[in-house]
Amino acid sequence: VYHRSINIIVQNEVKLRAHAIYSERIQSMLQETDVCQLNELSKRLKEALDELPDTYREAFIMSRYKNMSYKEIAHLLSVSPKTIDYRIQQALKTLRVKLKDYLPLLLLLIELSEEASVH
Repeated sequence: VYHRSINIIVQNEVKLRAHAIYSERIQSMLQETDVCQLNELSKRLKEALDELPDTYREAFIMSRYKNMSYKEIAHLLSVSPKTIDYRIQQALKTLRVKLKDYLPLLLLLIELSEEASVH
């Protein structure tokens, strides 16, 4: 029991250190990010969304931008929630490929939006 407790404490300390390093890097990226990069990302995201099939784009926008649940979207579009899940997963897969060069900036924006929603 003693050794297990020590192991858990050590693991928690490692996680805390990793989180601290991650937070420092996010802050560093934030300081290096300028408005031009954000505008470029926004433009690329819009272009990538426009290239998605209509059904994928519609489900993705309802889910991510309108904060609708899969069940709500499915009801509205008269399809099953599994269909909505598939469409959103395919949209994400496509967006990941098309926006791979912008991944660090996307992660930064996601982190910032999550922090803003918490505060």
